[in-house]
Amino acid sequence: MNIKIYGLVAMMAGAAALTSCDTDVEHIDVQKPYTFDETYFKNIRDFKKTDHEVSFAYYAAWAPVEGAVGFKDPASLGERLIGLPDSIDIVNLWMAVPMPDTHPVAYKDMKYCQEKLGTRFVMHADASHYRHKFEVDGVEYDMAGDSNVSDDVMEAYARWIMKQVNDAGLNGVDIDYEGWDETNIFRLVKILGQYWGPMGENPDMLLIVDYFSAQPGSDCEPYCDYFVQQAYSDQTGGLRPSSRYPIEKQIFCEQFGKGFGPTGHNGMLLEYAKWEPGDGRRKGGCGVYYLDDNFLDVSGIPYNAFRQAIQIMNPAVPY
Repeated sequence: MNIKIYGLVAMMAGAAALTSCDTDVEHIDVQKPYTFDETYFKNIRDFKKTDHEVSFAYYAAWAPVEGAVGFKDPASLGERLIGLPDSIDIVNLWMAVPMPDTHPVAYKDMKYCQEKLGTRFVMHADASHYRHKFEVDGVEYDMAGDSNVSDDVMEAYARWIMKQVNDAGLNGVDIDYEGWDETNIFRLVKILGQYWGPMGENPDMLLIVDYFSAQPGSDCEPYCDYFVQQAYSDQTGGLRPSSRYPIEKQIFCEQFGKGFGPTGHNGMLLEYAKWEPGDGRRKGGCGVYYLDDNFLDVSGIPYNAFRQAIQIMNPAVPY
């Protein structure tokens, strides 16, 4: 099994087709794309099913600017889901949920990554404020106002999330917890946890909660696969493990904000990848917020720092 992922780097060669006076052009294959056999893909999929430290990323470059209509048909692999490292485990679809009619290019790419590479994609659900407007079974809901949301509205919000995920064929949800109180995040997690996550009817579907400062209560823990510690700036302070959840469920994220990735600065990412609790257990994994900004790396290798982090946690073996 080889989890060494070769970057899809465009190389320009200074070769020209030699022509005679008759103006006929001879086309020369300067470099043929590297192809992988089915064993490679099977090994990737099998590896991702094992108990290991996972790689996680928020990725937005696949989608139009937030609020814009239409979809991208990009030439750059930096804006394509198929351009992500083959070995990435979980992708948070920051900005939107791709569907065949709304985001056909991204949807096709996502299906390829799911089926060939075993990559899992999760919806980014908002638990940051109560200004949600959504429709379920022909009924319109508005969560605006204070935190006193009725049971019916919370049930409807859970059903709406599940419908978004199921309609797109995603692998679960990541709930962004920033603003709700512990009671209400637990209400939502408990509803979704009946169906997805470790306690659910379909445990293959991921149930994740991410947070920045305030942590969800420990009562959420049995229902969740992972708790992602978010980052909105260079995390010079290092890891902040939580005592509320098993370390095996904790994923620590670093920020690839503007100017970080392209300049070769990756904050504490590689230190996160190396860190272990030191008591015989392992962490859940590490990841990044806005992986988009590491595509153009000074090394010339797309997502170089992120690839290094994956290799530190799970070194490749000969293929």
